Amino acid sequence: MTIKISLTQFLTFNSKISTSARINCVDNIKNGPEYFPGLDYWKQLRDAIKITLKNGDNISNILSTVNSVKEDKRANYLRVANKMIHFINQHEVEYFETGHAFWEFEDELSVSASPELGLKIDGERYLLKNYYKKPNSNSKVTKSNIKSTLALMSLAKYDFDANTSKLAVLNLQNGKLSTADPVSVPTKLALNIDAQNFINIWNAL
Repeated sequence: MTIKISLTQFLTFNSKISTSARINCVDNIKNGPEYFPGLDYWKQLRDAIKITLKNGDNISNILSTVNSVKEDKRANYLRVANKMIHFINQHEVEYFETGHAFWEFEDELSVSASPELGLKIDGERYLLKNYYKKPNSNSKVTKSNIKSTLALMSLAKYDFDANTSKLAVLNLQNGKLSTADPVSVPTKLALNIDAQNFINIWNAL
């Protein structure tokens, strides 16, 4: 049976800096509850960001979402909202619609790679994946650590024309944008190795 995961889950796996952290990550994905909107910690903020940008409204409007969530979420929501506001306010930004995408490895792993946002930033089109998770000592979301995730985004199959857009991850831990480079042979090999490692850990659990 093909293992099906999200791009966020694969990115989180790739950000782990030790074998034990990777094992725990896969264990949480495999044995945790299946996704449904009520369990999506960031859904309200994710929806607010998309609607605000789509409507061309002031990005600061997303702060209203911070006040509408449960108190135990507010500090994390405020941190991420402020990073998003700062990033958007540094650029000329225009929203555009996107579609869906996926990447498969050896008929064993399927990763949903659909962009979260289509944004024209300072005149350049980007297909963005936002990364929301709270920083922790077991992970490091830098371009070097998530290079294979960026390669996956580049190699995914899209149901729309993605050739005119850059692929990127917006890390909302620090507000930095990491853009995919052309996929080299070593980078593709690293992606395949990461995918195989994920499968091996999954099957061993």
